[in-house]
Amino acid sequence: MIRIVKHSIILKIYFFATRYFEFLLFIFLKYRLIKGKEDKKRILERKGISNLSRPLGSLIWFNAASVGESLSILNLIENLGKNNKKLKFLITTTTISSSLILKKMMPRNCIHQFSPIDTFSATKNFLDHWKPNLIIFVESEFWPRVIFEIKKRHIPLGLINARIEKKTFENWLKIKITSKQILDKFDFIYANDHLAAKRLLSLGIIEKNLLGVASSKEQAKPLSYELNEYHILKEIFKNKKIWIAASTHEGEEEIIVNAQKKLHDIDKNFLLILIPRHPNRVEQIFRKIKSNAHIIKIRSKEQKITEKTSIYLADTLGELGLWYNISKIVFLGGSLVKIGGHNPYEPCRFGSAIITGPHIYNFQKAYDQLNDRGAIIYIKNIQELVESVKILSNNDNANLIGQKGLKYVNSLNNQSSQIIKTINTFL
Repeated sequence: MIRIVKHSIILKIYFFATRYFEFLLFIFLKYRLIKGKEDKKRILERKGISNLSRPLGSLIWFNAASVGESLSILNLIENLGKNNKKLKFLITTTTISSSLILKKMMPRNCIHQFSPIDTFSATKNFLDHWKPNLIIFVESEFWPRVIFEIKKRHIPLGLINARIEKKTFENWLKIKITSKQILDKFDFIYANDHLAAKRLLSLGIIEKNLLGVASSKEQAKPLSYELNEYHILKEIFKNKKIWIAASTHEGEEEIIVNAQKKLHDIDKNFLLILIPRHPNRVEQIFRKIKSNAHIIKIRSKEQKITEKTSIYLADTLGELGLWYNISKIVFLGGSLVKIGGHNPYEPCRFGSAIITGPHIYNFQKAYDQLNDRGAIIYIKNIQELVESVKILSNNDNANLIGQKGLKYVNSLNNQSSQIIKTINTFL
């Protein structure tokens, strides 16, 4: 019998590079720090070094990427904690915004850390320190070195809410041997939907490890916000017709701003709250749109809104829940450009009427379900965006659509019970 090579060539190269050239990733980490994409006070966590002690007892490590993934597991964690009071939880993410939101919303039995970068020393430092009893990756954040190191230590490893975007799937098919070797390290997998399950099977994963389609996303908590700040802003905005463009990307802001110009020409009370997906882009956005005859204020600079203000750039971290509660008209970004959209359940939980562009393939199932219930407005261009905001500026229209979305997310069955049963078998 011919012996199968332990690792693919791609993995061998990757493991060699992340061990003997890891200094290059540390240089990249410094670059991110300069760009404001890393927390200066907690940068050592990215190297697997923590100033916190490991809690006593069993510890489950949830590895998420950013805000959406981490919020999707909070109810799951609470339910696990109810069944086992001694359980402790470690949540890792890569973004500053996620750390700020989790600080407000995490249960008491949770610790947050920034994910270690996927190098030999960072992975070793992290696992040596935290010694988790079970590790669960959320959605699609795969790091080969840490995954293989986990299995070397015989720690159970799961994947939940698994999704594979079309482009990622096509790329993985090109390196199918490597993809299979990574995915086969998971002891159990729950796909986000049937399409994800089909793609995982096409990649050749061990079929018995795919336990079904179940997601904890639908049970995520509403985003938190400061009640006092809400009342202050509500008073400031009381005479304005507010609409929100949330989680926008490069290539979208110009379209949105031009739509706001048309709306402002119709009625001077229209005010756009523009919330870029990456707040560090706010200066770039400002430079691009300042010539459009708008009076623009920037929140992080504490600039006061006046009667003439037509655009408010909301670039402070961890306040998305506040803005969703301020206005019931939400254009959800990443959809006019080929980003794939963002999670519509977040604004739905505030009863917001959602407007979206056509590129929502990352959350197609959720959008389809909401569309079937009349809780989504699709637009393709500036004029359709203008008309949609005009219609929704009538509060009755916005409330009608928003309540349909809220009713749907509140009706979703708790799919996390199946996941909880599986997790308990590994403890």
